[in-house]
Amino acid sequence: MPILLIWRLIELPLVQQGRSQESRYLAEFRKCHPPQFTGDADPEAADCWICELEKIFTVLGCSPEKRLAYAVYMLVGEAEHWWRGTHHMLTARGVVVDWECFKRVFLEKYFPESVRHAKEAEFMRLHQGGMTVSEYAMRFEHLARFYSQGIAEAWKCRKFAEGLKYDLKRVVVPMAITEFPALVEKARIVGGLEGGNRVIRATEGPAGTKKGGGSQRKPYDRPQPQQGGPVIRQPAKATRGGGQGGGAALRCYRCGGPHLIRDCPHTKSRCFRCQQMGHVSFNCPTRNIPERGT
Repeated sequence: MPILLIWRLIELPLVQQGRSQESRYLAEFRKCHPPQFTGDADPEAADCWICELEKIFTVLGCSPEKRLAYAVYMLVGEAEHWWRGTHHMLTARGVVVDWECFKRVFLEKYFPESVRHAKEAEFMRLHQGGMTVSEYAMRFEHLARFYSQGIAEAWKCRKFAEGLKYDLKRVVVPMAITEFPALVEKARIVGGLEGGNRVIRATEGPAGTKKGGGSQRKPYDRPQPQQGGPVIRQPAKATRGGGQGGGAALRCYRCGGPHLIRDCPHTKSRCFRCQQMGHVSFNCPTRNIPERGT
């Protein structure tokens, strides 16, 4: 038997076995539901796509060659056309196209440095504001991955605590917690307590009394005597004609007017018998004159 035929008989099963093994690897990769990339205009979508693929590659233990092949396999639409042209250009220049090269040119295209710097600046300015503690923690960790410097756990905790609302920060910062998960959990607990206290204060009012209670005067409370003049109850006949009936009213004992004596415009007393000014009822000239009957 010719030697060439023998080699072909040996080589063919090996090739078929290799193809079968590659098919199994690809099937395992597809079972992880890797996301496709279409050339989305959102820069964060490109960064998230790379992150999702690298998680799958790590779990499957993919080699750099397979990482490149599988990533290219998941490009569709505009992104696929872009990579065909870019790959041709790179090979024409003699550049070795591997997984690291693919990531670099991919991020340069879909997640440029200007966007990364903007995300880093947003991270440095981040404060809780109107977010809950959980929402703030999620946004904090999302933006932290764009920070260009290495992040130590203690620095990360200080940065997070300084961005909390004042009511939470004044409680959490003195604890000096240096483990991020523990810090977030403590902030959640304090935030829950502060929220409960705000509800109680809103229900009871600023003085700790129920809303609508307290020392408000009731509409039927009698007016208290004031310095400078007496409070005189009006006669019943004066109130039967349509007044509020039987209530107390101010009455000046100099002129009988509805005011305090200190506010009286008269300097002489009024006689309550004849209603004339200049004398009082006990020495009224009409005192000894009998009243005519009607």
